[in-house]
Amino acid sequence: MKTDALFYELFRLSPASLFELVRLDVNGEYVFESITVKTTEKRFDGFLKSTDGHGPNVFLEVQGYDDPVIYWRLFRKISTWYEQNDSKTPLIAIALFIDKEYDPGEPFLTCVHPCRLIRCDLYECLKVLGDRASILMVLKPLVYKSKENLPEHVGRWTDEIRSLNLPDDKYKTVTDLLEYAILEGIPKLSLKELRKMIHLTPLEETTAVKELLQIKETEAMLIGEKKGRKEGRKEGIEAGELICKIIMAQGCLKQTFIHREFLLEQSIEQLQTILAKLEAKIQ
Repeated sequence: MKTDALFYELFRLSPASLFELVRLDVNGEYVFESITVKTTEKRFDGFLKSTDGHGPNVFLEVQGYDDPVIYWRLFRKISTWYEQNDSKTPLIAIALFIDKEYDPGEPFLTCVHPCRLIRCDLYECLKVLGDRASILMVLKPLVYKSKENLPEHVGRWTDEIRSLNLPDDKYKTVTDLLEYAILEGIPKLSLKELRKMIHLTPLEETTAVKELLQIKETEAMLIGEKKGRKEGRKEGIEAGELICKIIMAQGCLKQTFIHREFLLEQSIEQLQTILAKLEAKIQ
């Protein structure tokens, strides 16, 4: 799960929360989707479609890095979508910047009423919300860059989640998103430090972290199969399991991953030693 996917999961769960975040007043019910422009294979970060056919089409681009042509890119994708879909429905284009420094400035492009271009800074949007309890509070860790008073803030965020009185399935999804946003948004925060602050569920059992480590786990199993062919099935399986645990532990600790070729050359005893040192840092 990348940062874009965090927004996707949040707005898929609650499409109305995007309108709340950018203070956009639209009528009707919406569903949130991720769509691809076929000819260019360019994917929108989000597309909100009116379920009753009366509201405008809403296109979302979440920007977390410098891109001087962000507006040209956004409108190119929108133009291609309209060409492919022969739609006459007005549009609203939202450029949501994780940090205002990523906004390259007033674009040459514009929209004619009833179409609109909305430029917004995540920090300013969340500041307007203040301390009011909202599902959008899961985004707050993305704009909180310091460890100062972090436990206090994490406690407040978790209290806000509880005060929403969400159904059990939505509550779990929102808490997973919060934990992932903390891991993404707070630089150099270790798993051990986070465990002291958050007490919702064991971190390694959450959907967010499982998804974060899934790719590395799959990669580790492939390494194990390769080592199995090289050294014999039984020893190879044992080595593969150890390598998998090593890579997952490094993922939790946010360490640079040890090169696979190095791990492949290590004995069972050496792999066990590497894993023991990593686990000692996690506990």
